[in-house]
Amino acid sequence: MIMRTEDDQPEAERPDDAAPEQAETAQTRRAMLRIGALGTAAVVTVRPGIAHAAVSALTCQIPVPQSSQSNKWIKNNGDVVNPNTANSYKPPSSPLKGEDVKNSLKYGTSYPGYSSQQTAAYNKYIKKLTIGKQGYTCYASLQSPGRQ
Repeated sequence: MIMRTEDDQPEAERPDDAAPEQAETAQTRRAMLRIGALGTAAVVTVRPGIAHAAVSALTCQIPVPQSSQSNKWIKNNGDVVNPNTANSYKPPSSPLKGEDVKNSLKYGTSYPGYSSQQTAAYNKYIKKLTIGKQGYTCYASLQSPGRQ
């Protein structure tokens, strides 16, 4: 049994008076339709990933400071310092929730159970996070456009 693709048309089905330009146009149209169909499939598969990212941005957590510095405190300028350093605060007892961080950074709310001074110091620490540090991915996802 011989299978043919949609581009393979037997000579009998092709009109005799069809110009070569018309045949090329038909093939180009078919190719464009295939590309369009592939593009639609890609959009369908990407969108759930975007929705998942929006949800995970609010449920992610940021340790302050990162776990390798768990015995350190946060100075009011966001630096990590030794315990009981002047103008520093004991770190939060658990990682900060992404939704709380978003609200604090966007609306100026304090973290539950912490003063506005502690919150300001923690936020300065978070804003200094760089690639490779714990919490950076969460912080970056909160900064992405569309995370209202």
